[in-house]
Parts: sequence; structure tokens; C-alpha cells
Amino acid sequence: MSIDNRRAPRFRDFARARLDELCHMSGYLEDISLHGCRVRFPHSFEIDTDQEYTLSILPTLRSGLREFSLRVQPQWTEASADSIEIGFCVLPSPGIQLYGRYVELLSRLEVEQLQEA
Repeated sequence: MSIDNRRAPRFRDFARARLDELCHMSGYLEDISLHGCRVRFPHSFEIDTDQEYTLSILPTLRSGLREFSLRVQPQWTEASADSIEIGFCVLPSPGIQLYGRYVELLSRLEVEQLQEA
């Protein structure tokens, strides 16, 4: 999907992300929006796009937020020989408020960086 056709702006960050149900190694966020996120994991594995999973996000220290978990559902995957990128839709879950604060914080940081440039 073209970046111009997205429902919500996306923000780049390099927070760690864990999908303990399927992968023993942490991945990292490629980008994040109010509705979903894109995560890259360091090795390829099978994932069912019809299933829901628990994704734990460990925000960067600059955010001041603690680790939180979300229910997510994969929307697409792109695997290579040594990694997999997964686009997740965020579902209603207990961590959704922290997730929203995290996206809001990244939005503010991006605006501040643009103003400084």
C-alpha cells in the first residue's frame, strides 16, 4: 500500500519487539502507527495470518514508557532467507493505552526534529 494511502501516519522507531509464541529472538519495530506496526525479526519462521498473537514492545529509553503487550493479528509477511518482516494490525487489548501514548510520543518527537532542522 502506498504511504499516501495509509489511514494514519507512520513513525519510525527501533524499539525491540518480542513474539514469544513463535520466535525466541527479539525483533525490532520498523515503523508504527495508531492502527498497526511493522516488525522485522532476525530469522524467518512460519506465521498464520488468521491467528492472533501477543506482541510485547520494549520502547526505547527516550520514551520513558515501560514494556507493554498487545494482541495483534498479522496482515502480511515478507520473508527472506535470513529474516521476516510482518505487518500487524493492533487489536483491542490491555496494552492499547500505552501503545497510543507511545505513538503520540513518537509523533511529537518527529515534529520537534522537523522544527529543529
